[in-house]
Amino acid sequence: MKKFLSIILSISMIFSLAACGKTSDSKAEDEGAKKEKKTITIGTSGQYYPWAHMKEGKLEGFEISVWEEIAKRNNLEIKYETSKFSGLVGMLDAKKIDSIAHQMSITPEREEKYLFTEPYAYSYYDFMVLKDSPIKTLEDLKGKKVGCWLGGNGEKTLREMDQKFNLGLEIVTYDGTPIEKEVENQRIDAGWQGEIKTLATIEQSKLPLRLLGDKHVFEVNAYPFAKDFEDKQLIEDISKTIKNMREDGTLKKLSEKWFGINTVDKPAEKK
Repeated sequence: MKKFLSIILSISMIFSLAACGKTSDSKAEDEGAKKEKKTITIGTSGQYYPWAHMKEGKLEGFEISVWEEIAKRNNLEIKYETSKFSGLVGMLDAKKIDSIAHQMSITPEREEKYLFTEPYAYSYYDFMVLKDSPIKTLEDLKGKKVGCWLGGNGEKTLREMDQKFNLGLEIVTYDGTPIEKEVENQRIDAGWQGEIKTLATIEQSKLPLRLLGDKHVFEVNAYPFAKDFEDKQLIEDISKTIKNMREDGTLKKLSEKWFGINTVDKPAEKK
């Protein structure tokens, strides 16, 4: 009788262990499914130092660092597509990419087309001129040839500045050509773009340029998604992550790493 009971107990233990094994396997499968990565495709130029640029065949810069942190906190896999800025907008509209990482600003016109995340940076625009240029004030720019980026907020705001202050500018647009070099080589009298990029490029390349220091325009940078983007929850999660990164100091740290200044805090608007 004792031998029979021993056999029954052994069989019960075997079935019990098998059941536990199945339960553990099921839990592992469930956890694996929960941890499955989503893939998101981000468009950038790779020619916009220090926001996003190529170094030794690899993308790096402020935008890339921000997205690496967003990906880490949301279990995302990031794929990058590169193009000139004017091409990135077309790629977003054609759904070849999910969003753009290229210091893209929120404008009323763009808000009609896109859903924007929480802002991740605030940046001023300013004019760049040669160090020994006679141009000292906004008034000195009247009738001058000024360059800006094609199709970006820079072009829009430069045309607005031209009209508002009656400058009579000859506006030249560029799509990938370094505006700083155009000013240095005196093909244009001044360039108009974000001060962060200008300052970083001047320092990096030791260019004989300076900023005019007449700050009238700043932009709010955020990541755009098509309004019919299917995963609305992902946009909310990215926005929440950006807020958390600002609160825990990560955004400020990355800004100071790439720009040497804090672009996280919103500038006080001029009265």
